[in-house]
Amino acid sequence: MAIFAASLLLSFAANSSGAQRTIVPLTEGWRFHLGEISGGFAGTADESGWEQVSIPHTWSNAEAVPGKGFYSGDSWYSKHFIAQAAWLKQRVFLRFEAVSLIGEVFLNGTRLGEHHGGFAAFTYEITDALNFGGDNRLVVRVNNKRRPDVSPLGGDFTMYGGIYRPVSLLVTGPVDITPLDYSSPGVFLKQTAVSADRATVEATTEVNNGRGSSTAVSVRLTLLDSKGHHIQVHTSAAAVSSGETHPIITNFTMIRPHLWNGVADPYLYRVQMDLLEHGRVVDTVTQPLGLRSFRVDPARGFILNGVASQIHGVCLHQEFDSQGWAATPADEAEDIRIMREMGVTGVRLVHYQHSQSFLDSADRDGLLVWAELAQIDHVNATPEYHENIRRQLVELIRQNYNHPSIFVWSLYNELNSPTRALSTPLIEELVQLAHQEDPTRPTTGAASGDTIANLHEMVAATDLISDNNYAGWYGKLPSAMGPEIDKWNAAYNHRGLSISEYGAGASIHQHKQNIAPGEIRPGGRFHPEEWQASVHEGNYPAIASRPEVWGSFAWVMFDFASIGRHEGDMDGVNDKGLVTRDRKTRKDAYFYYQANWTTKPMVYITSRRDDVRSQALTDVKVYSNRPTVSLTVNGKDAGAAIQVQPHVFVWKGVQLSTGENRIRVKAGDGIMDMCSWTYTPSAPAAS
Repeated sequence: MAIFAASLLLSFAANSSGAQRTIVPLTEGWRFHLGEISGGFAGTADESGWEQVSIPHTWSNAEAVPGKGFYSGDSWYSKHFIAQAAWLKQRVFLRFEAVSLIGEVFLNGTRLGEHHGGFAAFTYEITDALNFGGDNRLVVRVNNKRRPDVSPLGGDFTMYGGIYRPVSLLVTGPVDITPLDYSSPGVFLKQTAVSADRATVEATTEVNNGRGSSTAVSVRLTLLDSKGHHIQVHTSAAAVSSGETHPIITNFTMIRPHLWNGVADPYLYRVQMDLLEHGRVVDTVTQPLGLRSFRVDPARGFILNGVASQIHGVCLHQEFDSQGWAATPADEAEDIRIMREMGVTGVRLVHYQHSQSFLDSADRDGLLVWAELAQIDHVNATPEYHENIRRQLVELIRQNYNHPSIFVWSLYNELNSPTRALSTPLIEELVQLAHQEDPTRPTTGAASGDTIANLHEMVAATDLISDNNYAGWYGKLPSAMGPEIDKWNAAYNHRGLSISEYGAGASIHQHKQNIAPGEIRPGGRFHPEEWQASVHEGNYPAIASRPEVWGSFAWVMFDFASIGRHEGDMDGVNDKGLVTRDRKTRKDAYFYYQANWTTKPMVYITSRRDDVRSQALTDVKVYSNRPTVSLTVNGKDAGAAIQVQPHVFVWKGVQLSTGENRIRVKAGDGIMDMCSWTYTPSAPAAS
C-alpha cells in the first residue's frame, strides 16, 4: 500500500474538545558557536561566550555576497529549556523543519541521531531523554560542507549552514497520530477521482500506540468548508497493538464539490482528524484539502479541471537577501505578492524541498507548484548516496503530499552526460519510487542542453519532459527558442514539454542601447538590463504560441547568492532575476511579463535607468497590456508607435533635447508612466 503525505500544520494546542496535542516553538534563547569545538562534543563546553541567536538562523550571510570566503564545516547550537512536569505521562517529540546540511542532535548528553540532507524535516521522540520539571540542554552540531554521500553534489547556489527553519516540541498523549513517519503529519489524503460532479477521497490516518497493551481507537473525520462549517462526519474504528503504527482508512465522497482552481479560485476545504480512545479525543490533526484534477495533454498542454491553460511560471530559490535561508512566513508572503503582481500562475521551487509555510501560502493563493528533489549535476555510485537520495525523495513526497498546489515531482536538475551509466538506472528507479509513494502526480526532471541531447533514455524515463533552454544567453540567438522547442518535442515523440529554465543576466546599473548579437558574454562583467529584456522578448513569444509547451518557468524570480560567480556588477550573485536580490527593484523584463500575463491596465517605459544619454536619437520601448499607447517627449506628441509584438510598442529615432527630457506615456484613461533622461552631447573626438 502506498503511503501518502501532507503538509504539517504546526498550529494545534489543547482545545475544548480535549485534544492533547501541544506545539511549543523553540525560537528564542539559542546560543551559537561558528567553527569546531576543542575536544569534539559541545555537551560539556562552556557556552557563555557563544553568540545569542534566534531560530531560524544561518551563518556567514555577510560573506556570501560579494563572493567572499564562505565558511563550510562544523558549527554548534545550544539551547536550555524546561520540560513541564505535566508532560510526565505524555510523549514528547523534537521536530526540526530543516538543518543544512547535516544535523547531529544531542539532548542531555544523549545522542538522538544525525540527519543527512539540508531541506527536509526530521523528528525524534525524546520522552525518555527528558528531565521532567527541570532544565534540559539541547545541542546541535551542524555541518554545511558538501560530501559525496549526501545530495546535492552540485548546484549554482550558496549552501548556507544553520538551523534555518523552525524547531519545536510536540507533546501528545500515549496514543497519537504519529509524527514519526518521515516527519509527515500522519494524515494522508488521496484524491482518487475529482470532477465538477463528484470527488472521492481516501484518508489514511497513522495511529501509534505507545501504551504497554493494546487499545481500541476510532478516527473521526470532519470535513469543513472554507468558512469552517461542518459538511460531513465519518468515523472508523480499529484495535491497535502495543508499539504498533496502524493505518486507519476512511473514504468519503462529495457531490458537486467546489474545486481548487488555481489563482482564479483557490478554494480550500479542511479535513480534521480526531483520534478517540475510550470515546475521548486524545489527538487532532487538521489538513488542507483542495479538490482538483490535472493532466498534461501532448497537444493542448496543462489542463486544470478540464480547462487548458499554459502555466506562466518562474523559478524560485529560498534565499532572502542578507538573511540567507533564514526566511519568515512574512518574507515568503511578500515574494508571492510580487510574483502575483507580475501575473505568475506557477512556480518551480528550485533545487530542493522548500518550506511548509511557503507551500501553505501557495495553496491559499492558487499557485501551481513544481516540487523538486535536491539532485543536481552529479550522482554517485555508492550505496550511501543511493540510500540518501531515496530517503530524500520519500521525505519530499510524504511531508508535502496534501498540498493541492503541487502538481509534479521533479527528480533532478541538469544531470550531466558523464554520469550516464549511473544516472539513467537511478532515475528509472526514482520514478518507480515516486509512483509508489504518490500515484496521483507525474514526475519530471529539468534537463540541460547536454542532458536532453545525450541522456535520451534518462530524460524519457520521467512522465513529463522539461528543458532548461538559454537561447540568447548561453549560445544561439533568442529567436532560436522556437526551433529548439520543436526539435526536442519531436525527439521525444511529441509528448509535449515545459521550458523549465530560460532567461539572461541583468544589472540595473549597466545599460546599452542597440546591442549587437554576440556582444554580451554571460561570464563577463557587462550585463546590461536591456539585453535581458531582449532575450525574454525573443524567447517568450515562441513559448506562448505553442500549446504543446505546458508551462514555462523563467530563470529566475529574484537575484540570489552564488558564491562561485564573478560576473555582472557584483561578485557572488546570479543576476538573472527579474527582481533584485533585495526585492526593491523590478527589472524591465518583470514588466514585460506583467504586460503579457495580467489584465489590470498597466504601461511601463523600459530603459528608464539608462538616464544619462550621449546620443540625440533614441528608440523608446514601452510595455503595456492596453491596445494603444501614446508618447510625449517634453510635452510633444511623438506620433504612432510600432507594435513589434503583442504588448511591446516602439517609437524609432525619437529626438532628445540637450539637458533633461521628460518621457511620458499613456495607455487608456488614467494609465500612465513617466521618467526623465538627460542628453549630454558626446565630446568631439580629438583630431
